[in-house]
Amino acid sequence: MQRLLDVFFSGLALLVLSPLLLGLVLLRLTGEGEVFFRQQRIGRGGEPFELLKFATMLKDSPNMATGTVTVTGDPRVLPVGRVLRKLKLNELPQLINIFRGNMSVIGPRPQTRRRFDAFPAEAQREIVQVRPGLSGYPGASGKI
Repeated sequence: MQRLLDVFFSGLALLVLSPLLLGLVLLRLTGEGEVFFRQQRIGRGGEPFELLKFATMLKDSPNMATGTVTVTGDPRVLPVGRVLRKLKLNELPQLINIFRGNMSVIGPRPQTRRRFDAFPAEAQREIVQVRPGLSGYPGASGKI
């Protein structure tokens, strides 16, 4: 039932938001030619999957300045990316991950391998029991 709702809601959101998604061709024109940022994350069953976000930073940003940590006024963030991040629109491509079945609407946020491995073993076993989510569980801070 949850999977059916995930497909329905993500499909509906993709359809309703498609004009906005098409307008993000600006990323292609104003950035480094990339629209999507792809990153391996840990999914259900501990299987890796490719998380999608809109590309909001320079391609080589993990190897520059503060690495994977983004700071206020970070010069690696592209101009259009700054707006997308402020409005949380950089997360919209994760609707595609939900539609594909890699994620759910509600669930623990998907972690990179490095961050996942930092969790205690008991927490890791719990996390991989469900699909990761676009939004954390109600009442949770998004952190386990």
